[in-house]
Amino acid sequence: MLTKKFNKLFSTKNLLMTLELYKKTKGYHEAKELMASGEFLKSLEEGYIPDPMKGFEIAKENGEMRKLAQASVSSKVVQKIISEALLDAVKLNDKSYAFRKGKGVTKAVNRTKDFIKRYRHVAKADVNDFFDSINQEKLLVVLEKVIEDKKIILLISLFLKNGMMKENEWQDKSQGVYQGDVLSPVLSNLYLHSFDEALEKQGIDFVRFADDMLFFAKNEKKAKKNLGIAIGYLKALDLTFGEDKSYLASVDEGFEFLGLRFKGSNVEMDNERFQKKLSDLSQKTKKKSLQKSITFINEYLMGIRHYYFKVLSDKHQLIFIAEHIDEILVKKIALAKKSKEINKKSRFIQILVGLHDLEHNTKEEKQKHAHNLIIRAYESIAMAKPLETAEKKMQKKKSSFLQEQIKSSEIILNRFGLYISLSKGKIVVKEYGKVIQTSPINWVTRIIVMTKGVSLSANLILECSKRKIDIDFIEKSKPYAQITYYNVVSNELHLKQLDLKNSKKGFKTAKAIIKAKMKNQINLVKYYARYRESKQVDVFEKLERSIEQMEGIAKKMKEAKDVPALMGYEGSLSVLYWKCFGLIIGEKDFKRETFNAPDAINQSLNYGYAFIYHRVQSALLKTGINLYHSFLHSSQPNKPTLVFDMVEVFRQMVVDREIISILTHGTELNSNKGRLTKKSIKVITENIQERLATPTKWRKGKFKIVTIIDEQALELSHVIKGVKSNFKGFVGRY
Repeated sequence: MLTKKFNKLFSTKNLLMTLELYKKTKGYHEAKELMASGEFLKSLEEGYIPDPMKGFEIAKENGEMRKLAQASVSSKVVQKIISEALLDAVKLNDKSYAFRKGKGVTKAVNRTKDFIKRYRHVAKADVNDFFDSINQEKLLVVLEKVIEDKKIILLISLFLKNGMMKENEWQDKSQGVYQGDVLSPVLSNLYLHSFDEALEKQGIDFVRFADDMLFFAKNEKKAKKNLGIAIGYLKALDLTFGEDKSYLASVDEGFEFLGLRFKGSNVEMDNERFQKKLSDLSQKTKKKSLQKSITFINEYLMGIRHYYFKVLSDKHQLIFIAEHIDEILVKKIALAKKSKEINKKSRFIQILVGLHDLEHNTKEEKQKHAHNLIIRAYESIAMAKPLETAEKKMQKKKSSFLQEQIKSSEIILNRFGLYISLSKGKIVVKEYGKVIQTSPINWVTRIIVMTKGVSLSANLILECSKRKIDIDFIEKSKPYAQITYYNVVSNELHLKQLDLKNSKKGFKTAKAIIKAKMKNQINLVKYYARYRESKQVDVFEKLERSIEQMEGIAKKMKEAKDVPALMGYEGSLSVLYWKCFGLIIGEKDFKRETFNAPDAINQSLNYGYAFIYHRVQSALLKTGINLYHSFLHSSQPNKPTLVFDMVEVFRQMVVDREIISILTHGTELNSNKGRLTKKSIKVITENIQERLATPTKWRKGKFKIVTIIDEQALELSHVIKGVKSNFKGFVGRY
């Protein structure tokens, strides 16, 4: 309880002393003169009205704008005095960590670490538009319970009702508290104090940092109950949780809190924030000199050191940031040297030892690090072109290695009479009793049976299920079976999937799949069109016209209100796409045939789709979601239509691209009696395997397509669970 009276709280001496905290703030000198004269104190006592707030906006990390308000320097001083008095006088709940002395974000993280040692499930929640949604009337009821002097309450009320000037327009304030105001943090904590205490009485362990909260539980059912209780208490305060940021999660599955990803005992920066940290470093030093870059990096690292350095369980992300900083500095040194801005090594060292990085603390360490950076920069200047060549060669070698790795890790059985079994830790393939292939089982990731008359031992199947090695079966370019490991899945997850399928969000997911497919179709045509601009002008012009039409259909697709309409747009675009496909391969009369395809090209496409079908199915199975609840394709008895959905995203950039590549590079694809020849199957298989293993640009990085397939399946499961808002399908670049 704040028992101190108004006249004890405010004095000219206290006002001037607090004003010194805002010495660099605009209006400081005028405020000092007014306060020193005693005029400001007199106005406080006799009828003070604060100056209007100044409104402005800043960008959030998600691209949205956060509305903020800035008070005059005199208002900040008054609010600071009240804020400090309240913080000293009012005892808040121990599990509330924001805007409090002796608390803070690091302690909130450590408390979270402590709780997840005892609990295996959490409910994560974030109040929707917290500061702007606070009910002022209910807040005043709270203040009357903790502040004795009504004059102080009246003063706070003036700040609550204070108007804001934005773009020369006066805006009244009838709801919420201003974000950016000095008093708002402590008022927000007081407003939620009854909420905290109610949870405490219910025996719920939680951690709250402003409007960001975690509720801990022994199991998912209890976590859900805790979240429901919290929602009820919050409703009494006219507040709600944001749907897009509230979810249930197991500790093993992982959850995000305060910019961190908690998973098991591991704590790291969530990937999106980590990528943004790296991007910020690059972007904000891009046009800066070496000296100014180091100044920025020092400020940047101060935040890293004070938070992430203390809370991350594994420092690999920090090491990556340190390496990224080194790369930036090497480029800056090289640029300064080439432009003759700096010529002497001694000057470079003088500047570089001013870097306050995460590892080099002593003077000797700093100098040694500076020397190493200078050597790297000078070498990059001397070997600029050779380095570019070496980089390209290494990337080529990397791709080649990954491609060979996937080939050697997959056993393909394509002849009648083969027998595959397990012997002494090795997979053994025999043909009529003769051993023709052996592979250590820990090297193998997949077995593909492509013909009838192949036998498998039960011991092999058992070991493959233990090691999560899938066995795929393909016949006449169609997948017909798969042996995979047994994965116990949650019925609750399947119900969530069914609910999503029948909701607007489910349609949004279907739309995202079609959007990705359309973009991939357009991008693939663009990719091959650009190589025909000078050599095949007539083909290029036809492709360009089709691209324009396809892009028009893709734009119209946004108007689709249901799945049939969506499929209508998809069908229209696909007609144009296959027309382009025929032009690219030099078969202008080509027609796409899916069932009982009579020609080798269609059979090749069907075989390629079958080849990636099982990979998509495996990826979906691993997430535990139901293969029979699809968003795009109609349900069909005994057909995993969700696999059909997800395969749509990968057809063009994995299969179509490779078939075009084979045909346009002079290799023939042949069939005999409705079946592809063994030679054709071998060529297609190897090309698609190589494509699956090729690092591809996706979401600020390079990933193998097999990895992207797994990530897309995981992303879809996160949308179903409510961990992620929207699904975004993979789009290959051209």
